[in-house]
Amino acid sequence: MTPLGSKATQGTRRFLRTALCLVLLMCALLSTLAFADDDHKTVRVGYYKNEVFQEGASEGAVKTGYAYEYYRKLSEYTGWEYEYVYGDYVDLYQQLIDGKVDLLAGLAWREDRVDLMLYPHLAMGNETYSIVKHTDDESVTIEPKTLDGKRIGVLDSAVVGVLNGFLETNDVDAEVVPMRSYEAVYEAFEAGEVDVVAVERDGSYSRDDMSVLYSFGASDYYLCVNKGRPDLLAELNEAQAQLQEDEPSYISELRSKYYPVSMASRSFSASEKEWLSTHDSLCVGYLNHYLPYSDTGGDGNPTGIIKDIIPRMLGSLGLPDITVTYVGYESYDEIIADMAAGTIDVAFPVGGGLYYSEENGIYQSNVVVSSTTELVYRGDYRDDITDHFAVNENNRMQYYYVKTNFPDAEITLYP
Repeated sequence: MTPLGSKATQGTRRFLRTALCLVLLMCALLSTLAFADDDHKTVRVGYYKNEVFQEGASEGAVKTGYAYEYYRKLSEYTGWEYEYVYGDYVDLYQQLIDGKVDLLAGLAWREDRVDLMLYPHLAMGNETYSIVKHTDDESVTIEPKTLDGKRIGVLDSAVVGVLNGFLETNDVDAEVVPMRSYEAVYEAFEAGEVDVVAVERDGSYSRDDMSVLYSFGASDYYLCVNKGRPDLLAELNEAQAQLQEDEPSYISELRSKYYPVSMASRSFSASEKEWLSTHDSLCVGYLNHYLPYSDTGGDGNPTGIIKDIIPRMLGSLGLPDITVTYVGYESYDEIIADMAAGTIDVAFPVGGGLYYSEENGIYQSNVVVSSTTELVYRGDYRDDITDHFAVNENNRMQYYYVKTNFPDAEITLYP
């Protein structure tokens, strides 16, 4: 027999304790799952069509958009399942007040609404309101008084109050025409039933015949809860707070994902229009031997990302008729020198950080493409491995990367 307290006995005890813990853990897990299933909530969401913000507003339609993705994100915290109730904005707003839907997105805070619905602590986003005209309508300019006598289409929402305040402040005598949905607003605008529209600047796709004039107001907007569901409000507040804690940049990332395709990003400023009126071509310089970004193919034409991205950018801006010429460069320094001298209009790819762009007298665009930088070393790793770098002398971006991240390192340039 094995003496009491021997290794075998201790091993048996450890095994039994481990087995008991596993059983208790499984019981707790099953209990939690059963509780979650019993406690599951179906939440009625008022779902109206609003370009970019909320699309797929019909049974069986694929849903996309800023608000839809936000609903899905919140459900990761709340466990809510959604029952979508479709309709136009005005009807669903009334249903929220009547308690027929539980949630409605995109509502600005107004004092006269506080007794009609429940607002969470945190907004789901913010919006700028803008005046939009037909591109060829020269009777309306950035001067507000040119709206005198005009019919202004607008969604029957909080935007109406902001618009009326703007018109009153600027002593403008115009007719405000509230409508039940953004679809109706744009249809009336395209049919000539209204002269201009007042819209959420990021809430719609660009249209070839529309130009944004100026902004006349802004506000945060909320995911509001019907007055009879304080339980949902408590869960919403908790979910939003936890989301903000877990992903502080979530709202800005969501905005960046959806709103670059909006009307605001497709309209040209006065300086851009002036440039377009005097230019019908674009000269693009690119760096050779840098695939997949750029190179010169066997036929002497550019290849790589540069070949595809420039025509697509011009097409998305409604400028397909601009003639594009390309110039390949062996050296990054040469392409930057020609860029600074005005020999070329655009250089690609450019990198190394804002400081070195300032030193070179150029401006960087928003990021077009990014990749991970690998630092490769030989042999075993040592603490002084980053004291000395070998860098391609024709690709100054590598040089700038090392200078920025390892300012004390020695750099040797190779061709």
